[in-house]
Amino acid sequence: MLTPSPNLDRIAPITLMCLFALLNPRADAQVVAIPVANHSFEADPAAPNSFPVLIPSGWQAFDPGGIIDQTVDAIGVLNPTGGTFFPAAPDGANVALLYLSGDRGTTPAGIMQSLAHALQPNTTYTLRVEVGNIASGIGAPPFAVFFNLDGFPGYAVELLAGGEVIASDVNSLGSLIPEGEFRTSTVTFSTDASHPRLGTPLAIRLINLNLIPPPPDPGIEVDFDLVRLTAQPRAIPCPADFDASGTLDPDDLSDFIACYFSSPPCDRADFDAGGTPDPDDLADFIAAFFAGCP
Repeated sequence: MLTPSPNLDRIAPITLMCLFALLNPRADAQVVAIPVANHSFEADPAAPNSFPVLIPSGWQAFDPGGIIDQTVDAIGVLNPTGGTFFPAAPDGANVALLYLSGDRGTTPAGIMQSLAHALQPNTTYTLRVEVGNIASGIGAPPFAVFFNLDGFPGYAVELLAGGEVIASDVNSLGSLIPEGEFRTSTVTFSTDASHPRLGTPLAIRLINLNLIPPPPDPGIEVDFDLVRLTAQPRAIPCPADFDASGTLDPDDLSDFIACYFSSPPCDRADFDAGGTPDPDDLADFIAAFFAGCP
């Protein structure tokens, strides 16, 4: 902290006390949920222990290598109730499945969804998705055969803006998810006031990376559930936070006054950027301090 100038006594102590007493703390910015269509994959009915092959409602295929044929390389939903694939879905009855057994080790594939929300300035986005490592098991008729699903082919959870990936989790949990269980993937991204993708639509991609694990495990399927995205406005930088501590407090006022009354005044005493420190700068800073931070 700067050493207060002896000229600090030019401001009446009672005035400073009033300023300190009336300063209000900043309220926490509200967290807002961004709608994701069919976020828990319940829109397409699936009988217990069955896995209809379909593109989940509200989503579209992500298939850069053109490998999805909906037979040996398939997208669908799974209701694990009553089977051995998972004890249960993390939310509701269904999960999304990405099954790649025909073109193993070639290109990734998955599902994606474009959102109505556009990337906003000074905002922190948090994307959370449940990622599952399916266990081997026998499905319900007409697929009442044994599926060897041991191993894990890797996953990616991506947040996009304007068609470009701005944040992702690329298989950070891949070695940590036991067979037959889910873990939460979390992707966080913050914008400032000048991010080049501001105003462009957000999108979410959920991907099976199609990596071949060590044999004998085939590692062919990744499952996803409970996709949720939130936005929280970030605190806008506050000019009155003179010491850049992140909190507006009496130290900021003391430091500015010491800067203003130093001989000569320090550069930052020109609070209004008028070219030279003058009484307007002192008045403007006190007004900004009194108003508090956004």
